[in-house]
Formats: sequence, structure tokens, C-alpha cells
Amino acid sequence: MKKAFTLVEVLCVAAIIGILITATTVTFNNVWRNNQTDTCESELRDISSGLKSYLTDYGNIVIKNDMNYEAVINEVVDTMNRQYLPYTVQVDSIADDKKSVKLSAKIKTDPWGWKYQLSVYTYDGSDKDNIPGLVIISSSGTDGKRSAATYKSGNYGDDIIAVVEPK
Repeated sequence: MKKAFTLVEVLCVAAIIGILITATTVTFNNVWRNNQTDTCESELRDISSGLKSYLTDYGNIVIKNDMNYEAVINEVVDTMNRQYLPYTVQVDSIADDKKSVKLSAKIKTDPWGWKYQLSVYTYDGSDKDNIPGLVIISSSGTDGKRSAATYKSGNYGDDIIAVVEPK
């Protein structure tokens, strides 16, 4: 009688190898996702640190109603780009009521390929909905959709955010 493996033994070994490959793939996928999240958080810390340095030197980004809003914002962004921020930002949009401005990274993207966005609340009045000088830096996360409308309730979805509070 020849000594050989039976079909059942070969199938058991194949199943065990399949289970090990699946477990390894899942583990590496989780490590890769965690690495992306860590990279994003690190870049948000870099941007936050630059903004905090700007706020230390110049104070809150608050613009009075009687000033030329666009010129002041452009001057602030130019100063931040030259001296404080690790990544160049640009003005994306100014709110119609001129209470806030949205900035985005010019070239730098998060690990998922989306641009970092900075929401700056610049209103100097007594608006209870917004805190003058508050800056929210956000990454869209894996899905590319921002959940900014639900930030106040603490629901960030898959977004990764950093908040720089005014002094």
C-alpha cells in the first residue's frame, strides 16, 4: 500500500491555508487604514500648530463689518502661507453674510486624495451660532463627503477634524 495524503487531508490543509491568508489580509488592511488615519491626524496637527502660532502673533481672525472683507482675508491667507502654515491654502468661498470663509489646501491632499478644508468664523458681532475666530480644519475621510452640518452635534461621520479655538 502506498503512503499518500487522502483527499480529506488535502482539503483540510487548503482550508487552513485559506483561513490564514484571509486573517493576514484583514490584518494588513486594518493596519493600512490606521496608517492613513494617523497620517491625516498628523497633518491636521501640523496645520493646527501653524494656525495657533498665527493666532499667538496676530490674535483671532476677526474682521469688522466696515473693512473690505476680501482684501483682509487675502492678506491673512498670504501671511499664513508665507510664515505659518506647512501647506499652502487658498480662499475657496466667502459666505454671503461675510461671517465666515472657507479655505482649502492648494495642493496638499489627505491620504484619500481629498483637499483639507479650513472653515474660519470671522464675524465680530454677537452671533450666538458661531464663535468669532473659531477655525475648523477637516478632512473628508474615506467617502469624500463632508459632514460639516452635523459637527455641532458631535457627529463627524468618517471626517477627521481639528478645532483651533480663539484665544
